[in-house]
Amino acid sequence: MEGKNYVISESGVKVFLDYRDNILIDRNNLALEKKANYPREKYSKGRVKGISRLGSENSEDTKSWNLFRTLQLQSDMQKYYGLIKIQDVLENLLFWGLDAETGGLDGVFKSVLDEIEPPDLWKVQQTEPDVIVIGRKTVIFNECKLGRSEGNIDAWNRKGPFTSKHELYKSNAKPFFKQVFIDNFELEARRYYQLMRNYIIGRHFAHRLNKVFHLAALVNGTNRARSGLTHQEEFNGFCSYLFDSSKCHFLTWEQFES
Repeated sequence: MEGKNYVISESGVKVFLDYRDNILIDRNNLALEKKANYPREKYSKGRVKGISRLGSENSEDTKSWNLFRTLQLQSDMQKYYGLIKIQDVLENLLFWGLDAETGGLDGVFKSVLDEIEPPDLWKVQQTEPDVIVIGRKTVIFNECKLGRSEGNIDAWNRKGPFTSKHELYKSNAKPFFKQVFIDNFELEARRYYQLMRNYIIGRHFAHRLNKVFHLAALVNGTNRARSGLTHQEEFNGFCSYLFDSSKCHFLTWEQFES
């Protein structure tokens, strides 16, 4: 099924032919263009083959851009800081590691990433944190999830088994995670894979900038994790493995819409 500027996928999701029709603000930004045109960001089959994933109405990347870029350009980031009860002033935003002002990959972020995910091992794709909020005092890594409303979605898990390259994550986890997490790394690190990667990379990045690290999970409050647990319950499970979870925050998209 097709409209004038979109296609309906086999699963019933509207996907705009031009991703910019799905963008509410700063549609021609270079960082956004780079993200949209990465080969891995193109659909590979079906009616939507060759179209950018940013065109999907279920794209958390697009939702993240629309929200955070709007808050930034309208000088309204205190709404975000207020929800997680942090007092700070925004200095910059990185989307997928890219500086929204220059379109370039942030150099400090890249150097940290290359230490934890060496390019010779991570040949296909290194971690791309959804949104990094850099303030005068804090660095906040935001791991954003959307998905179809009322459904059960893959939350922060990794489907496949770990390989030898993930041993670097196991060693880097030890200063931050309790021993029970390390002892059950294959199971629990896969369950909370995306949160773990953001936490470890974020701690190193914030340390490099001499700022305090925070982690925020931003989710669709109308759906659940594949396990059937709420996202809050899944997030609480992750936090229980940290030595210090006081700087971890749970948010829903709906909080910004109220």
